Amino acid sequence: MKIEFFKFIVVGSVNFFFTLALFYLFVTILAINPIFSIAFVSATGLFLTYYLNFTWVFLPGQKVNFRENLVRYMAANGVSIALNMFLLHVLLLNTELDPFWAQFALIPFLIAFNFATAKFWSLRN
Repeated sequence: MKIEFFKFIVVGSVNFFFTLALFYLFVTILAINPIFSIAFVSATGLFLTYYLNFTWVFLPGQKVNFRENLVRYMAANGVSIALNMFLLHVLLLNTELDPFWAQFALIPFLIAFNFATAKFWSLRN
């Protein structure tokens, strides 16, 4: 499980920098609504992380169907994205935090949630 978590963090880091750059572009440069922006970049990153987690992190082998697990992975990440949007909205309403830094603060909680859902449900062997 330690190796899986390490690989999960590597995949998450790649996704983090990818989606953070997109989020920064959307919110800071293009001035797009932060809630819409996080939804769009999260959905984009979902496909990147699914492929890498499925093929490299959890290595489900031949027992697990790539397409069937995609549906479960999308459902789990849909909950994660909705949770992210809700928490970001609450932070922005109740604090003076910049949207970029508010999103940054949520990342550790989302990592734990996403690892647990991938390990124990959506990408389970």
